[in-house]
Parts: sequence; structure tokens; C-alpha cells
Amino acid sequence: MFALAASLLFSAVVAAQSDEPREVQLKAALLLNLAKFVEWPESAFDAARAPIVFGILGDQRVGFHLQRMAVGERVQGRGIVIRYKRFGDDLRGCHVLFVGASERHHTAQILASRLQAVNVLTVSEIDGFADAGGAIEIVMEEDRARFVVNLHAATQSKLHLSAKLLALAQVVNHNQAAR
Repeated sequence: MFALAASLLFSAVVAAQSDEPREVQLKAALLLNLAKFVEWPESAFDAARAPIVFGILGDQRVGFHLQRMAVGERVQGRGIVIRYKRFGDDLRGCHVLFVGASERHHTAQILASRLQAVNVLTVSEIDGFADAGGAIEIVMEEDRARFVVNLHAATQSKLHLSAKLLALAQVVNHNQAAR
């Protein structure tokens, strides 16, 4: 738990060193660090050394900062690829899908697009995203980020979330996940 908290704090310090709004940088850092505490089934990857693919739908500024932060980084021993998506694109090739606030009107369609069947971790800044069936919702409060985890959505996607991650999150739908 200390490692996760320290990495999030470090990311916040790095984020403060740029002209981009701190919130955008913090979300990018959080997105990268969240992936470090998720395990995907081997079947989610085409090959043993296939990279983890982050899809960015909506706010491309988050993707830009994620791309800068990901240089030389590895997640679970895998390289990182960032792909920019638009509503209507095939999203199933992503392992992590960030849905920006600009896509709030498409949330239901995005979450209904069978992403759970292909092991996609859905993450968004949209209010109520976790309650709507997304796996992780980023909530900004002043200059701090916290997150809400829909454990049922993650379980349906056959993703294993670290206990360290869950200890720092507000967890919803945890009773359904046990079923």
C-alpha cells in the first residue's frame, strides 16, 4: 500500500512541473499507476511479450501526458502502447480504456460494447461511471485524486485488482463480485 501511495504522490509532484493543468497530468499518472496493480489473464494478450495497450477516448491531453510518462516504463513486464480512439472505433484491442468527460453522452453505449468479454479495464473521470458499470472512476477533489472501483465490473472482465489498490479505493458492487 505504501508503494502505491508513494507512486501516486511522486506522480503528483511530476505533474506539478508542467504548464498543463495539474489535474490532466494527475489523471495520466494515476492511469499509468493503476495499471500496475491489475492482472490480466494471459488470454488477453496475443503473445507472451505483447504490450499493454492504453486506449484514450476523449481527452487526448491525458493521452499525451501518459505517453510522456510511459517512455521507458513497463507494466507487469510489458511495454506500453498508447492509442487514441474516437466514439464508434473498435475498443476491444485495448487493455486499459480511459473514457474522457467529453464522452459522457456515450457512456452507456461504450460500457455495453462487450468490453468485459475481452478483458478491458475501463477507467473514466465521468461522474457515476463506476455505478454505471465502469471498472474505475477517477474523482478529483480539490488537488487530490481518489478513485471508485466497481469490483463487479472488474471481475466480469476477468481482471484481478490488487488488494493494495482496493485498500485505497472506495469499492462499489463488491457483493455482486462474490457471486
